[in-house]
Amino acid sequence: MSWRAWPRSPRARWRCPAPGRCCTLAPSGKGVGAVPVEIQTVTQAYTFALDPTPQQRRAFVSHAGAARYAYNWGLARTAGALDARAAEVAAGGEPVTSLPSHFELCKAWTVFKNDPANELGWVGQNFAGTYQAALRDAAGAWRNFFASRNGQHKGRRVGRPRFRSKRRTRLAFQVHGDGFRVRDAHHVQLPKIGAVKTHESTRKVLRRLTAGTARLVRGTVTRDAGGRWHVALTVQVQRPVRTTPSARQLAGGTVGVDLGVRDLMTLSDGTVVPNPRPLGAAARKLARAGRAHARTQPGSRRRAKAKARLGKMHARIGNLRLDASHQATTRLVHGYQRIVVEGWNAQQLARSRRDVPRRVRRDRNRRLADAALGRLRTQLRTKAAWYGSAVQIVDAHAPTGRTCSVCGAVRTTPIPPRQELFTCPAGHQLDRRVNTARLLVVASSAEETVNARGPGVSPEAAGQPGTKREARTRPDPSPGVEVGRAARTRKGLAPPPGDDGMSPKPTPTSSAEPDAAL
Repeated sequence: MSWRAWPRSPRARWRCPAPGRCCTLAPSGKGVGAVPVEIQTVTQAYTFALDPTPQQRRAFVSHAGAARYAYNWGLARTAGALDARAAEVAAGGEPVTSLPSHFELCKAWTVFKNDPANELGWVGQNFAGTYQAALRDAAGAWRNFFASRNGQHKGRRVGRPRFRSKRRTRLAFQVHGDGFRVRDAHHVQLPKIGAVKTHESTRKVLRRLTAGTARLVRGTVTRDAGGRWHVALTVQVQRPVRTTPSARQLAGGTVGVDLGVRDLMTLSDGTVVPNPRPLGAAARKLARAGRAHARTQPGSRRRAKAKARLGKMHARIGNLRLDASHQATTRLVHGYQRIVVEGWNAQQLARSRRDVPRRVRRDRNRRLADAALGRLRTQLRTKAAWYGSAVQIVDAHAPTGRTCSVCGAVRTTPIPPRQELFTCPAGHQLDRRVNTARLLVVASSAEETVNARGPGVSPEAAGQPGTKREARTRPDPSPGVEVGRAARTRKGLAPPPGDDGMSPKPTPTSSAEPDAAL
């Protein structure tokens, strides 16, 4: 079954019959019936491309530079406090210098910028909230670093915060407050800048804000590689969230998904989602544009034009990759009740296997980055929390590349990457990607799964007291369900070293299996 044979998800227009109260039914599609839902407060972002004037572009660059300056100042302020504490300990005493918090940094910044000796008269030309947001990010960077060093931060180890470079850092800044609002369907009001025209209509946000079912939290203005400016509106939306699967999802049942680079997804029912490979398709054009950029003189106009041309190509590649992942994950969430994926870490796979030749490792890592497998899992968890589906992540050390999905026999060696058929000791033969996907369904039937509810869903609708969420540049992705750890907990076994759900795990004996599954 090809991916094109899948029916498109219906886009039925539906309005809540009782705004502000918990809804009981919502249409799930043509000929499907009604699905119970409840109104919940969800934090999500709407991104729109901007069409600023030349004067507004200069204001954007000024705000981005001011945010970078304040961020570096906050890092240096905390680093100075750390040096003072180290000197106090070296002197044989107890450290008495405290590390500044976000609010203490803001107070110190006010004193610093008002000092005439510092010659910061240009600070008043930009929005004051931009500096506060940059200082908050600086304090959060140090907080994540200390939490990671103490073992309290999930994920891979966080390094010491580094200063943001003027040449390498992406231009971005944040705004908030009363001066920031959606003015109309084609303009966004930014403090100190004014009304900025948008490329596309903002009615989908404006209608919610006008009806009182959404609250604007903040906006993040960024410039992509192609030179186009975007604004991401972080909004707390009261939206209907499915509490049970729809009839279409129940009909789909449980599906195993084998992620790879040759084919983006291979489902247990035989459906293959092709990988568009936008980077590989544009490799020759990128190489030609890169050589043209390298032949220009630094600081010349031809170099600026060549750089812009190269950046637009990279921006288009990123947009194609993002669009493909959104389409694939949306169809999966709407078509199946439970989605089972593998939990191996693509970034750790890119760093492992040093015995592989450098050229082979470079090509493999480029294809892994072009597929964006980590983004697929993140999008699945986020969308499943909204549409009544469930996502189950199998343990990364499960021998899915060596186990037969028919009889359960385990091979002593994994399937070589060049071999397309999986042959078990009992003689069964099957496509190795379909075998892995079906094995995930078998493994999921013996494990417990929970609905992929994420931190962006407010507990107030469930009768629990809501907690205030700290404003961040990007909302955290919804945590997945770790099947292996849940099984170990029920059996009373201790988790393996470094098994915190996201941190890189030691390379197992079957470390070649992820390579075979691609």
